[in-house]
Amino acid sequence: MNKNSIKQKLKRINFMNRIIESDCLDVLNSLDISPFKNSSILLTGSNGLLGQYLVHLIFLANKNNKLNCKIYCASLHEPNRSIKRLLADKKIIPIKLDLSKPFTIPFKIDYIFHAACYAQPSKFINDPLSTVRLNVNATAILLELAKKNKARLIFFSSAEIYGEIPRELIPVPESYNGNCSTTSVRGIYGESKRLGETLCAAYRRNYDVQTYIARISHVYGPGISVKDERVLGDFIRKALIEKKIRLLDEGGAIKTFGYIADVIGMIMCVMLKGKDMIYNIGGVDSISIRELAEEVGRYCHVPVIVPKKKSNLKHIGNDPTFVKLDLSKFKKEFHSFSFTPFSVGIARNIEWNREEFKI
Repeated sequence: MNKNSIKQKLKRINFMNRIIESDCLDVLNSLDISPFKNSSILLTGSNGLLGQYLVHLIFLANKNNKLNCKIYCASLHEPNRSIKRLLADKKIIPIKLDLSKPFTIPFKIDYIFHAACYAQPSKFINDPLSTVRLNVNATAILLELAKKNKARLIFFSSAEIYGEIPRELIPVPESYNGNCSTTSVRGIYGESKRLGETLCAAYRRNYDVQTYIARISHVYGPGISVKDERVLGDFIRKALIEKKIRLLDEGGAIKTFGYIADVIGMIMCVMLKGKDMIYNIGGVDSISIRELAEEVGRYCHVPVIVPKKKSNLKHIGNDPTFVKLDLSKFKKEFHSFSFTPFSVGIARNIEWNREEFKI
């Protein structure tokens, strides 16, 4: 699909945000989410990248599919602009809650999506103790809630738990136990995610709680904004505002990017029909950081400048140089699942920024 056809498709949609609506409708058309009918969902991190997409999905399902599903949206802050647009649906219920401190949920809950955590390296490095509490303490409280309510719980873990993956194990399967440093600056994130996973496994094994673990890798799409400190947000900001993309180094690190609507669809599949506990969740497009910059530059018609000397990136620690998840377990169970082409996903991400920030 070329740039003009994408723009024409988006013009046909009339909603609070046309691109997100289009994505969510695609997910609803491809999945049977009827098990959520008349249920109550607790979503932590509702203001986050993945959280707000889940809220949009339930909003549309309530509106179009008569799902009649309550979703309690727990976040440290007031609902963001995107969520506020949806509050006309009284079944979308914001809860201002600091999950890094002890908390209680007095409602009957059927499903728990634990998405709350700092995903941007600068944030989890600058607030390490809150990162641990969100991934460990809050997870323990939510597991007790799931046990009490006989609810299903999915923990949003991360591919970071694998650490530096040996080349011979790429793409990395769920059976790999990881190669992580407990003392590196980024270890606070990966190791606390690992302990969160251990808690989920203990509750499944010892208390028969239906727990699921989504090891998520490099999500992109609407929500990655020009204000975002992650690499794609930085590239989009430079392309749209500075009219050129200057890399900090040669951009040789290779990542596998998953479009946000695909990731949400995968998470929903696992929550509703997963046969196992742990699933790799992400995309199928592996590209270098330089190629990512060039894709953004190509769509926005701006140059990409590669420096001769490598920049000092100690402030965010050492990111694994090559991350690619083995999705064969997921594909085998959910064989009809289709993935968004990378060029289409990047176009939608950039167009979302132009629409949201009037660029």
